[in-house]
Amino acid sequence: MVGRGVSRKVLGGLQALQDNLRQKANQQESGHGHPASRFPAIPFSPLFFRPQDPNPAVDVKFRLFATSVFSILRRHSHRPPVPNITAAQKRGLAELQDLSNSKSIKISVSDKGGEFVVMPRGLDAAITQAHLGDGTLYKPSSEGEYKRQYRRLNRVWLDIAHRADLPKSLITRLKCDLPVCPVLYVLIKTHKLAPNTHASLDPSDFKVRPIISNVGGPTDRISWLLNLVLTQLLTFIPAHLSNTRRFLDQLRETRFRRNHVIESFDVTSLYTNVSNEDAVQATHELLNEHAGSINMYGLSVSHVMTSVKECLDCSIFRWSGQYFRQVRGLAMGQRLAPVLAIVYMSKIERPVLDRRPVLYCRYVDDCFVACSTQKEMDTCFELLNTQAENIRFTREKPIDTWLPFLNMQVQLERGFLRTKWYRKPTSKNILVHFRSAHPLKTKQAITRNMFRTAKMVSSGDCEVAESVELARKVAITNGYPLKEQSLRRPPRSRPHGHTDESLEKVTFCLPFVSDSVSSDVRTALRKCGLDDMVRVVEVPPTNLRKKLVQNRSYDRLCITPHCVICPNGREGDCMASGVIYLITCEACGDEYIGETGRPLVCRIKEHLAGLKNSRPETPLGDHRRNRHGGVEFEVSVRILMREPTTSARKTLEAFWIRAKDPQINRKDECLAITSELAPFIDLCGLQLPPASSRGSGHPGPTHCENV
Repeated sequence: MVGRGVSRKVLGGLQALQDNLRQKANQQESGHGHPASRFPAIPFSPLFFRPQDPNPAVDVKFRLFATSVFSILRRHSHRPPVPNITAAQKRGLAELQDLSNSKSIKISVSDKGGEFVVMPRGLDAAITQAHLGDGTLYKPSSEGEYKRQYRRLNRVWLDIAHRADLPKSLITRLKCDLPVCPVLYVLIKTHKLAPNTHASLDPSDFKVRPIISNVGGPTDRISWLLNLVLTQLLTFIPAHLSNTRRFLDQLRETRFRRNHVIESFDVTSLYTNVSNEDAVQATHELLNEHAGSINMYGLSVSHVMTSVKECLDCSIFRWSGQYFRQVRGLAMGQRLAPVLAIVYMSKIERPVLDRRPVLYCRYVDDCFVACSTQKEMDTCFELLNTQAENIRFTREKPIDTWLPFLNMQVQLERGFLRTKWYRKPTSKNILVHFRSAHPLKTKQAITRNMFRTAKMVSSGDCEVAESVELARKVAITNGYPLKEQSLRRPPRSRPHGHTDESLEKVTFCLPFVSDSVSSDVRTALRKCGLDDMVRVVEVPPTNLRKKLVQNRSYDRLCITPHCVICPNGREGDCMASGVIYLITCEACGDEYIGETGRPLVCRIKEHLAGLKNSRPETPLGDHRRNRHGGVEFEVSVRILMREPTTSARKTLEAFWIRAKDPQINRKDECLAITSELAPFIDLCGLQLPPASSRGSGHPGPTHCENV
């Protein structure tokens, strides 16, 4: 069944497709096709949207395609949905959501196992408070200090960007005037729970991994650009492993001897124990050495390092309304943290590499070490533990001659090397379930890649058979019907990735409903002559994790005095961004519909200022003058829907205005609805929900969230 949420997403996708097709065609016709850009696609939606000029060549094809898509959605909208969960499971899911929304329980995912962790909300709060009590990691802060930090970061960014002569569009896209305050949440390390402590209510029984979510935060956009530069440096770090294949290549290239020994070393809590000063220094040295060999994207070494330092200094976050500052280490959740941690580790391990061990390689904080003797191994371990005050390594020796490392087990016996696929005992082996609402080709690719990896990392026929059997059990556990698997090792495949031809195509994001709907859309694309210009990307529906896990639940707060937004929805709605909203005049019932990509409270304050001052150029000021004779009135505000993408939000705003015909809106203040998209208004279900449903549902900023 195609619901109104799916139809709204399709509408937004079609608007973006039409605009991108016009842009590409107009560039090619003007002789500016395939413009050389220094920057990849920016993953942040612009605040402003200007439709592209029409292009008759592509507009005809697009009109045919949009009409076909409308027919497909209309046809499938009358078909009953095929549920992939039972009625009992559906009731259980609703009960969990009710308990979570009522703040009785806290639902999260575990640190490494991937399973859900459900506990009383009070226990989760006590665990987090105990973690925040570590004075060596965190200090109390304030909202004022937070604002000073991000405003300083913006000033520094603007200065650097202008001096580097970066494109103005890039500068404005990466500057965030009103960022979302980062928040802390913790993941329970279920694999480190002592026996019989699963029912414990003692916070000290639980070990956690702290995550400071910077999504939409002060450093989020600027650090994206810095990461483009810094990740290129990882190829110049001798011990760095980018993936399992690289580790396998190094093993096979090493000449092991009879008396050689192997172990793995692991850093305890790497991120929070990194010395930021040393990490910055190591990064500066590496960047100075290799700046001429990488794409600096118009920035100098000084520009990059100044920006990195400012991002690291912007370390304030919030939990349960209180502000804290991280005073040591890197915040997991900060975009720059992984690359800085890897570069920092390259400095820590330098003395060991100088000893030229048989093999030393590292994946972030996991080291695989091969030495000529056990004494040399002990020396390397002790040497690593003396390099920094807070960095401590643990070690693991082979058990029954096998040593786990990454997703492999390695055996070195009398100089002979054997390898096989490995799953940690703590792993829950969770894959996309076969009954989940994902394209069949996606599910086939998951199992195909798993079996390919299991064979690839296995050294001999015996190991291949063992690895394939393990992969088969994992697949069966996740509901996959399997045929017999070949025990032959796969040929060495080319690196994965899109071909140049597919990358040149315009993307059409299609919410996944069923394989038959996707097939019909691709057929329509081909019949309309757009298959050589457009590629379809299927977007899976909201999964259980997004439905159940609310990482910002402690900080979904209303901090607006005399708020006119949150009383009509959920607490914290006033800080939502990327929304379409409805303003209702409490005196006469007339309405106004608008949209904003900024926090909603900022836009509403502008509306209220126009109302208070009776400014005729503003909608509410004009309404006060002409409808109420200058008498001030009260308003209420509610969110109609959420949509982070600007072009889709603008289009859906126009549809809401067409559907409701709000009296306060003025003519021509929204996008014109094109004839190709106009029929979709009936499928989008643009009616207000009953008052009893206000505030229900998941609070997160999902695409075209049903209301």
